[in-house]
Amino acid sequence: MKTFNYLVLSFGLMLVAACSNDAMNNLNDESLTPEQVKAQMQVNSVSDGLDELVSELLINDKEGKTNKTNTECATLAFTEESITVTYNQCIIKGKTVSGTIVLTGNNGSTDGSIGSFEVTFTDFTYNDYLLNGTKSFAFDFSDSNGPTFTVVTDATFEDDNGNKIIWKGDKVLSWHFDQINAEGADVSCTGDWDITVDGITYEFTVTEPLSANLGCAFITSGVMQLEVNGMTASLDFGTGSCDQTGTVTYPNGESEEISW
Repeated sequence: MKTFNYLVLSFGLMLVAACSNDAMNNLNDESLTPEQVKAQMQVNSVSDGLDELVSELLINDKEGKTNKTNTECATLAFTEESITVTYNQCIIKGKTVSGTIVLTGNNGSTDGSIGSFEVTFTDFTYNDYLLNGTKSFAFDFSDSNGPTFTVVTDATFEDDNGNKIIWKGDKVLSWHFDQINAEGADVSCTGDWDITVDGITYEFTVTEPLSANLGCAFITSGVMQLEVNGMTASLDFGTGSCDQTGTVTYPNGESEEISW
């Protein structure tokens, strides 16, 4: 399962679709600006980055990985029903992580292939955002070639200035082991979620599954829709190229390629 673990570690960084405070201002009734759309590719990385950390812990636990030991900046504790990790200013994938997360759950089925975990936070910060709320991870390993995670988030992210971002929604991460080193996506994501800042809600919907491949740090294909204040834009990630670009179609119908 070494390949599976690598995919989980990398996919949290690939599925960044976000918004920032700068993008929440100066909206108009005609269109979204390129800067606003680019900014949508940032704050969600906080939630996705946390999903990456939690997925790694779950995979290591389910697959009996040997790296369940403490590191220089993290203390781990595993029991039959929980996983506790306390981070002390760890730098992970370029992000600073501090505080404690606890995963509590059950296997759900007799063979342990289906189950779920609830995630709680204590003084937990991810890249200077203080996290509060809940995340749940439902896993299904019944298909050894196609395990899935359903991630439900209802949380707030607070920055150093006390500004709060509300993140609510669901994602399903699906792995396709039979397609690794072959044509097709190694891993894909579907779902929809809302991000609210300063009373403005940004609605995200994956209209064509976001896909990625082993060894590529970016989304390689798929389409995501963004709706705000009655305006709708879309971001098309292409048809398989490993690059950090996409084609945006704005509410006024105009399109352009952007990178972030």
